[in-house]
Amino acid sequence: MKLSFHIQLPNIKTAVADLFIEISPQGLSYAILHNGFCKAFVVYHFESNVSNEQTVNNIHQVLKDQPVLQEQFNKVYIIYGYALFLLVPQQFINEAPGTDMLELLHGAPNETVSKTDVLPERSLHNLYSVPASVDQAVNRYFGAASFTHLFSLLPGLSKGEKNNSIYCVFSSGHLKIMLVKQGRLQVMQSYTYKTPEDVAYYLLNLCKSFEIAQSDIAVRLSGMIDENSPLYTELYKYFLQLEFDQLPAQYQYPPEINQYPQHYFSHLFAIASCV
Repeated sequence: MKLSFHIQLPNIKTAVADLFIEISPQGLSYAILHNGFCKAFVVYHFESNVSNEQTVNNIHQVLKDQPVLQEQFNKVYIIYGYALFLLVPQQFINEAPGTDMLELLHGAPNETVSKTDVLPERSLHNLYSVPASVDQAVNRYFGAASFTHLFSLLPGLSKGEKNNSIYCVFSSGHLKIMLVKQGRLQVMQSYTYKTPEDVAYYLLNLCKSFEIAQSDIAVRLSGMIDENSPLYTELYKYFLQLEFDQLPAQYQYPPEINQYPQHYFSHLFAIASCV
């Protein structure tokens, strides 16, 4: 596990602040927000192909290394980013248990906990699973938290969108996407990749599947991608409307965050605004 970014202001009044934690197989990050001010932002990246057992150990280590997380907060939000999820229209949600639907699509994962988020604005339910051992470890520290899934929050970023766009969140070897066509959510998905060509293939295939011209779609980039990287160069061959995401203007940030490209962290603050 690697501590990649650590920004924390002194004397945080946690009792009146909100804590947002994102946990996925790729890492753990958290932000502490109070009245629109970012008081802390920390990112850990996990090793590739990390086991659930090691993820649990990493969670314990983070709580040990970051004592502020053991303080009392006004509200705590846990955002899971695990890949097993299924969006189900409201009218079909009662036809089969959520666990059965997930198993039908993804197979029967071992030792998982099934959860459901309701997306009332879109008349959808997000059925998703989390490794049981990870969920137990998180509940040990944050039993009173509100739990949700990344793909339950991403649609909130497309409010007001009228055109075509693909929103991308990059981490090492992993990509999460949301495709919007003419302002309407079409698909969200997680991918693993080894080469820049893999990513280009995924995005081109999405455009083909949803009948969107490459010249008629904006590709919004967030997470671990740089403008001078082979990955960006490969995408620019096919997509001219490449846009690096920005930090949401509704928050104020410590000056230290300006040392880094805004898109590195933009998605966590963006989804925090959608909770």
